[in-house]
Amino acid sequence: MKARYTILLVLCLLATGIAGQNMPTLRVLAIGNSFSEDAVEQYLYELGREAGVNLVIGNACRGGWSLAAHWKDASTRAAATDYRKVVDGKRTNLGKHSIRDIVMDEPWDVITFQQVSQEAGRESSYEPSLSMLIGYVKALALSDSVRLGFHQTWAYAQDSDHGGFRNYNRNQFRMYANIVAAVEDAMELHQAELTFYIPTGTAIQNARTSSLVIPNVDEGQPVNRELTRDGFHLNYTIGRYIAACTWLEALTGINPVGLKARPKGVTLDQALTAQRAAHAAILVPMAVTPVE
Repeated sequence: MKARYTILLVLCLLATGIAGQNMPTLRVLAIGNSFSEDAVEQYLYELGREAGVNLVIGNACRGGWSLAAHWKDASTRAAATDYRKVVDGKRTNLGKHSIRDIVMDEPWDVITFQQVSQEAGRESSYEPSLSMLIGYVKALALSDSVRLGFHQTWAYAQDSDHGGFRNYNRNQFRMYANIVAAVEDAMELHQAELTFYIPTGTAIQNARTSSLVIPNVDEGQPVNRELTRDGFHLNYTIGRYIAACTWLEALTGINPVGLKARPKGVTLDQALTAQRAAHAAILVPMAVTPVE
């Protein structure tokens, strides 16, 4: 699957005359919540630009929103979804829109779905909403060649106080394993429609085997709770950067290892570890790969 998408990207590069001219543009829309905000609204554009791809990024999100909640909004045409875009590196909040209007705003090349974090490891929570959203989005998409994918989210920090952590007996490893199993089942059920998925959860779990989880301290307060800022949302620097690296390779087939774009305050060594964690997740998306 990765090789196939890499070939498609190369053909795109040739068709747009990348050699000496403009970069190809890839239009990506995430339908999610605060976890898609963590993943796509920062660092992804910069990584893509360094790699030679101009990303137009859309995020259709509502905090804490599940697949079922998104389907309810879509089916009622509720103008209640926050729509944010990153174009030419500039992030803009376009306010509340309907899912319909967001999907039809651009000829998106890629559209992704995800489950709300506390339900991400509960297989029964995916259907029938995912099926309904897939059909709805396919019918509205302006591009006949749009690719649909799924975003695998991450498990909470082991000390997380999120109420949904009770669904997994407050066990990070159980939560991660359940998310992997649920996404795998969703991908199998929709193998004709969902052509790829983005293993951010595995990338974060990979990075949790490394020195990146050593707490940093700012004025006596921990700011790195296993790559989160609050026990469940990714921290603003390295956590979000790992997610962006994972998305880059999943979307384009371009290995992020060695790219220089990174958040302010993140060292080259830290960035390299993050890149390796992301790349390892692409290679082995359903299991943890320790990284140094």
